[in-house]
Amino acid sequence: MRDNMKISKSFIILAIILPLVTFASFFIYFEFMQAKESVFRVIKAHLIQQKIDMFEKYTYFIREKYGDKLCQSILKNPDIAMELENDLALLQEQDVKYLYMLYRDKDEKYRYLLDTTQDLDEKAFLNQKFDTESDIWQKAYQTKRYQIIQQNSLETLWVTIAYPVVIKEKVVAVIGADFTYDVYSRIVQILNPIEKIFIYISMFMLIMLFLAYILVYLYYKTRKKAFIDPLTKIYNRQYLSEFLETTSLQDYYLIMIDLDNFKLINDNFGHDVGDDVLVAVVNEIKRNIRHEDIFIRFGGEEFILLIYKKESKGPMTIAQRIRKAVMNYEIYTHNNKIRMTLSIGVNPFPYSAKNIEEAIKIADEQLYIAKSAGRNRVEIFDESNKYESETSNRISDIRLAIDRDGIKCAFQPIYDAQSRQIVKYEMLLRMMNLDGRVIPPNNFLPSIRHTQVYISLTAIVLQKAIETLQSKKNIHLSLNLDIQDIFNEDIMKLLYMTFKGKKTLANRITIEILEHEEITDFERIAQSIFKLKKLGFYIALDDFGSGYANFRYIINLDLDILKIDGSIVRNVDKDRAAYNIIKAIVEFGRSMNMKIVAEQIETKEECDTIIELGVDYLQGYYLGRPEFEM
Repeated sequence: MRDNMKISKSFIILAIILPLVTFASFFIYFEFMQAKESVFRVIKAHLIQQKIDMFEKYTYFIREKYGDKLCQSILKNPDIAMELENDLALLQEQDVKYLYMLYRDKDEKYRYLLDTTQDLDEKAFLNQKFDTESDIWQKAYQTKRYQIIQQNSLETLWVTIAYPVVIKEKVVAVIGADFTYDVYSRIVQILNPIEKIFIYISMFMLIMLFLAYILVYLYYKTRKKAFIDPLTKIYNRQYLSEFLETTSLQDYYLIMIDLDNFKLINDNFGHDVGDDVLVAVVNEIKRNIRHEDIFIRFGGEEFILLIYKKESKGPMTIAQRIRKAVMNYEIYTHNNKIRMTLSIGVNPFPYSAKNIEEAIKIADEQLYIAKSAGRNRVEIFDESNKYESETSNRISDIRLAIDRDGIKCAFQPIYDAQSRQIVKYEMLLRMMNLDGRVIPPNNFLPSIRHTQVYISLTAIVLQKAIETLQSKKNIHLSLNLDIQDIFNEDIMKLLYMTFKGKKTLANRITIEILEHEEITDFERIAQSIFKLKKLGFYIALDDFGSGYANFRYIINLDLDILKIDGSIVRNVDKDRAAYNIIKAIVEFGRSMNMKIVAEQIETKEECDTIIELGVDYLQGYYLGRPEFEM
């Protein structure tokens, strides 16, 4: 069986947004950390460069004053040493812990020339040996370029600089500086709270993401469990409506299956055996269908099977295969060997029905025929045979009526709810038979809908509408079209050719659209409505509140008028549910800038209640019956 479980939009949105927000929070956190490191690097480079610039100025000063005799002058003259040491001490800012000058003797040992340390216990004396494990001093002598040692820390910058004093292309001494900056710790103090916030947010979002997916999983499992029959582990009848919310019957054959004489199994062997038999039959049927097919326990021992049309072998072949498989299958349970047979009814055209209930009813009727004919049979609904003779007779009758001008239009008035004045008339097709009896359209239109005679009838109605509008300058008309009519290229072409260049007349016509099957191609119907409105027509949705039309449907369509179905209007003064439905429709219509018509008003009480609810226009036998003359 196909797993076509539908997860609610809110969970889908949650499953998309939460990961995005989580990833975004982690991305921002990592960007923040990179920015933090970049700030540290910039500050470090700037501070080091400051010291290098000062050393460069100092070496320039002593180079100009003492030349290559610098070391001899310091070693031989204590006054010069003190003077230079005082000058060097001027460079010792608060962040510099040690500042000194070294030279290399004949034995390649490094010795102090100057030391700015104020603490006498730590201060090095002149020519004192300098012990070090670092090679930066040697590199400074060799490369004649300053060298740096850095001890990296997130909070403290500790740097040692060896700056060579180069005179006449020769390194005569090296200035050494050990300094540290607590600016890092100050920056960290500022940034750490922000960093922690990012960490908390990221962790929170990660936890929320985890919980969200757990909720989605639990929701899915719980929801799926609600649609699974606990005994047979296939879908139950509640799943059918869920399934049809996302799928059209256009793609399926509908099969009704019933276990023959199953009541005798329960009566003779007990319900435990009956349950085992039911499960065994279901499993055997499942072995003979595909993953794409939908198998539903409709009730008791009755099942619905929706056969996916694509690459299937036809409903009759599949139904017979299932029937034979179960008939030849031996069931062993509780020391009993049992064989079962099936009666099967097939509806190969479920999409032609007005709704799923009607489609099931057709299959159920065939199932009844199979049982009545002796059980263990398959009966299939043959739509063409049922209507073939009826259609032929209808076409002949209609052609005869056309030839003798027996096609008439009646006019039922539609009133403004406030002024109680007639604002338009609905044109209603009628056919007169040879005896002069009036035949309503429902008795002859369905059987000829896909014939050329239907196009001819439509042309007659449109021409009568034009003649009526031309003869009566101040009236407006409503015409009825089925949803399939505006999908029909011939009908649309007829409307275009009839009203091309007659926009002033089209502006006085409202086309009432009635849908008798679920519409899934909203884009196509929207395009058809756009073409009709471009010709000048107003568009109404007829019988709203029955059939398939819903608020989501309407939002996608450019409608001018909603016409509330008469089944809702009936007894609205007594039926609180109907009252609330109409109230909701009126409020919705106002929000969408649409007018509301209530039809089939038959009593004064219904009329008064409808007016109280704020409906714009009124229609019904209480106000005026259809008449051939206005």
